[in-house]
Amino acid sequence: MRSIAMLTTACLLAGCVSTSQSPVAADIARCDALAGPGWQRIDPPEVAAELLTLAHVPTAPALARWYIAADGAHAACVPPEAAAMCGHALHIFQPQVHRMWGWSDSTVRREACAAG
Repeated sequence: MRSIAMLTTACLLAGCVSTSQSPVAADIARCDALAGPGWQRIDPPEVAAELLTLAHVPTAPALARWYIAADGAHAACVPPEAAAMCGHALHIFQPQVHRMWGWSDSTVRREACAAG
């Protein structure tokens, strides 16, 4: 299962690299606001690529801002280009058992977008 996730991640990242537009990293201030209290900013975890693949987010782990909560949950804040939305999105991942994570679209926090 892990090799499938890694292959998928490699394909997604290759697609990001081959685009004519250079990728943009998530904005720290906007991500901090989405995360809110209780989250501490961290470097990308060892499982960063697997977590982004789980959430179907085609961006490089280094372009996301990463957070950890006291209960061990991880969060990845991705820029609008990766979120395919008008604003940043914070994906929250819950640890299940060793090297297994849970994610649901209902655990995604999104920036409010201007009407129009």
